[in-house]
Amino acid sequence: MANPFYSSEKFTKEEAWYIEPFFTNLDKNVFAAKYLPSEVLGALASRYSRSTKGVRRLFFDEYIKPILEPNLEGAGKDSIREAEVMRKKLVSFVEYLHTHGGWETVVNSRRAREFFEKWLAAYGDDSIAQLAGAHIFFENVSQVAVKHLEDFRIGFAPLEKSTRYVLFDQKVNGRWLYFADPNLVKSKYGAEFLRLLNMLFRNYAASVEPLSKYLRKIFPMKGDQSERAYRETIKAKTCDVLRYYLPAATLTNVGFFGVGQAFEYVLTKSFAHPLYEVRQLAKLAQAELTFVIPSMVERASSPRGKIYQKYVSKTEKNLELLTKKLIVGDQVPVSGPSADLVEWDMDAEDRIVASILYKYSKMGYVRIKDQVSKMSEKQKADIIKKAISLRRVRQMRVIRAFENTYYKFDIVANFGAYRDLHRHRMLTQERQRLTTELGYDVAPDLINAKMANNYLVAANKVNKFYKKISGEFPDAAQYVVMLGNRMRWYQWENLRELAWEAELRTGPQGHPDYRKIEHTKVEAVRVVHPALIRVLKFVDFNEYDLARRESEKRIDRKLGLIK
Repeated sequence: MANPFYSSEKFTKEEAWYIEPFFTNLDKNVFAAKYLPSEVLGALASRYSRSTKGVRRLFFDEYIKPILEPNLEGAGKDSIREAEVMRKKLVSFVEYLHTHGGWETVVNSRRAREFFEKWLAAYGDDSIAQLAGAHIFFENVSQVAVKHLEDFRIGFAPLEKSTRYVLFDQKVNGRWLYFADPNLVKSKYGAEFLRLLNMLFRNYAASVEPLSKYLRKIFPMKGDQSERAYRETIKAKTCDVLRYYLPAATLTNVGFFGVGQAFEYVLTKSFAHPLYEVRQLAKLAQAELTFVIPSMVERASSPRGKIYQKYVSKTEKNLELLTKKLIVGDQVPVSGPSADLVEWDMDAEDRIVASILYKYSKMGYVRIKDQVSKMSEKQKADIIKKAISLRRVRQMRVIRAFENTYYKFDIVANFGAYRDLHRHRMLTQERQRLTTELGYDVAPDLINAKMANNYLVAANKVNKFYKKISGEFPDAAQYVVMLGNRMRWYQWENLRELAWEAELRTGPQGHPDYRKIEHTKVEAVRVVHPALIRVLKFVDFNEYDLARRESEKRIDRKLGLIK
């Protein structure tokens, strides 16, 4: 079996010459970027959402190739001359980078690194590591590993390939796109593990065309959308339905921008992770980051870093043993998705109103809150109303005072929905291990298309295999869990973040699974804090048959395809 940490993307000698100076390697699945403007890297990473290509291939195809091979059909002499000048500039620039060792030689990066090493190592001034960062990319890594990496909230921003807009129906080099954990493969369960994952991908691929045909039949093209928009809408709907099949071993691409301090923390914790894949990714990431921010990541594997790793690993093991000893009971299947509000502040309105007024007062908080507590409910409601009255669209965030009350939700939903709700930063959330023991969801369209039987058979096989191996391989067993399987996690978020998340995730383009969770959360808050619910002005409770229809129409208008 091929090394899972080496890239399947290949470049010709000419292609490699043009892009080598801009990346730390061209043959591994983990690499950092060099010398490229942040806007270019941000644009490249954002393409992960809807592309099967990696960043290095995208960079050549979209930024280098158009200069080397411009489309000059019907162009005038001036355009042809300008294109040739651009090509020569590109060749000269890349040749300079190859010859002189890149910008590091010009700007004397060694001096800067010596400075960082001095202040980080000698003086222990960690805050200085917040002032510089890097772009790093992890390609062909599992959903399990990506969720671990995306858990880090501060100074670490991800963009990931989507399961909603990209089909996973093609093999690459004769293999389906999943990570085969070596410890499982070498075990007595190895052959069955591989058969199971292959079966899930075969079922997924075999279902694409018949499901698309069914969807085109019940959702015919309308006159106010282009062929492009209709095709993309049906494709997105097909992806939404069939992603329930995908296992957590499914490979994805993700790009991160992080500051040095964040990278050190991510690497240190990843070195202590129980999964081989995560530890190996950390090792590769540190090696690549050494080319761009060496002084900021070397401590992750230093003696100090190893002490921290032992602390993380031992604490996790001790707490798991303690939980097994003190908390009695197992997972039991649940009837469906849920979001239970389990903790909230009884004096939330007083906290919020006092915090709204605090900024503009000269008194201490206790005195302000005491006066607020004596106000009538109408007075408090009027103050809250005033604070949000000028909001016209959801992008106008509510003011910071609304961060002063918190809600804890205990959520059960399928893994696919979790992936989309996981990407919110201003909150605390913890998940339990992925499991099959909470049951699974079935996409209604799969039932309506009379295509659910294969999925039900597959889900039962996955459940049987998971139970067989989870005792011996509690972490690696997560790889076989499907995106349709339910999982449990909690969110602890303030009202301001709830407003942002609920208004964003209930939009027309949202997947029905996570829209349902957000609706449930909002209704739970309405019960306990009716005066505060008006803050969530743009939560969308409408039902939509095709999630991407309106979004694709907007793209059509921007492209000038429709009026």
